[in-house]
Amino acid sequence: MMTRMRGGRAIAIAILLLVAVAVPPARAYLGRGIDFMPIEVETVSRYNEDRIAYQQIQTAPNLGRDDSVASLLVIKDRKMYLLRDGFDDPRVVRTQQVLLEKESAIVGDVWVNKINGKPDYIRITDRRIEVMKNFSEDFVAQQFGAFYTSVRNAFLKKHVQVFRQLMTNRAESGLVVERVPLPKPIYVGAPDEPTKYATYVIGKTIDEKIYYAIDADGDGVTETFTVNIPDGFHWGYKSGPNIILILNNTDEEVKGIIGKLAHEAYYGTPDEEKSIIQTFPKDSDIIQEFNLDAAVKASDSGK
Repeated sequence: MMTRMRGGRAIAIAILLLVAVAVPPARAYLGRGIDFMPIEVETVSRYNEDRIAYQQIQTAPNLGRDDSVASLLVIKDRKMYLLRDGFDDPRVVRTQQVLLEKESAIVGDVWVNKINGKPDYIRITDRRIEVMKNFSEDFVAQQFGAFYTSVRNAFLKKHVQVFRQLMTNRAESGLVVERVPLPKPIYVGAPDEPTKYATYVIGKTIDEKIYYAIDADGDGVTETFTVNIPDGFHWGYKSGPNIILILNNTDEEVKGIIGKLAHEAYYGTPDEEKSIIQTFPKDSDIIQEFNLDAAVKASDSGK
């Protein structure tokens, strides 16, 4: 069983230091959802700076909002490139919904297109003037699929690396970790199962980026990961984290990138374990520093 690590070396890069007193409590995410709006190029607040944003939503079926869609936004040289995976045209969905209601049929999940790793939507604008639009998976995946996957993965890995550095140097960074027991069934005959714990982790860098990692169901896998910076960039009122929002991830490739974050934040990373083992004091040094050998000698001489 791993031991929870709390040590850490001095952080190598000053920009990764946390201002512990300024970190909002992780419990801020307890018991409530995360506000978000789908990324749309029309509502992006500004395009005169190069940046990337990634949004991935996977929720229970929702009649009013797409329940499985990922969006990658790249802004470069005042051009906006927006790619989606799992796109459903809202107009088609609403029409299908109305037809089912008129036929008194049971309305199930009308958002039929799910995330499958193949982007099926692209819009490109130059200073907000649209220069390309295509919603065909065959075309978009063939032309831009490799770009979408490689940029997304590299972008996520970059921020996961920052988050792990905050964990590794938690003694200096002040990373906040909260572990909350999940309710157990209390009906007669309920199985006596081990208690599971939800884990909520929050960190803040000196340049004001706020990181959240959440394992909400206690299975040891991080399914929600967000990164936000309050610099005024957004795509609408309460549009949510403006760098990364991964909500209820079920994608295996993304799981391989973020899946261990909450677990490592609570139990410690391999780098933390290695550091503690390497810096663990020698018993001879402790005995000498606290003058324990004298007490041992006195005790032995008294026998």
